[in-house]
Amino acid sequence: MAADLPPAPGEGPRISPAGPTQWAPVFPTQPHARSRIWPAVLLAGAAMLVAVVALCVALTRPTATKPTTTTTTTTTKTYSASETSAAQRRLCDTYKLAARSVETDTNGTDKAIARIALTNAAGMLDDATADPAIDAKLRDAVRSLAAAYRTSNALSSVASDAEYRAALDDIVAKDAPVRSACGS
Repeated sequence: MAADLPPAPGEGPRISPAGPTQWAPVFPTQPHARSRIWPAVLLAGAAMLVAVVALCVALTRPTATKPTTTTTTTTTKTYSASETSAAQRRLCDTYKLAARSVETDTNGTDKAIARIALTNAAGMLDDATADPAIDAKLRDAVRSLAAAYRTSNALSSVASDAEYRAALDDIVAKDAPVRSACGS
């Protein structure tokens, strides 16, 4: 019983050896680290399965077929004389500006400016032919002239003198009908 009494002042605490009555805390054990590769494998497998099914569906599905009979009616809009005249006047105004630029800039000493003038003139002429009210014959002549401008521009660095002279003669030949239609 004396062992059950508290210690006397100054004696210090009593420590008894750990026995079955002593409680020791029990810590939970850590779970084993699972491999994290299985979810990735399952996801990749599912993606492959979806891709294979989509490929099979795409390959077995019939392609769109066009109807064998088509009934299309084309209506050509007719333009009044004033609309045609106004469209031709706009085309001719553009042609005159482009021709004046080409004539001025190609007779100078700067080859770069000459090439720029030819390229710009070809673009201006192509844009001017977009109006559907322009006579088809004049439109084709102007487009042909624009193509001749581009051809001479492309040949200017790589062609022989004879080839380049032929390209210049082609410009002169294709310019004549446009010049006569535009009255310059």
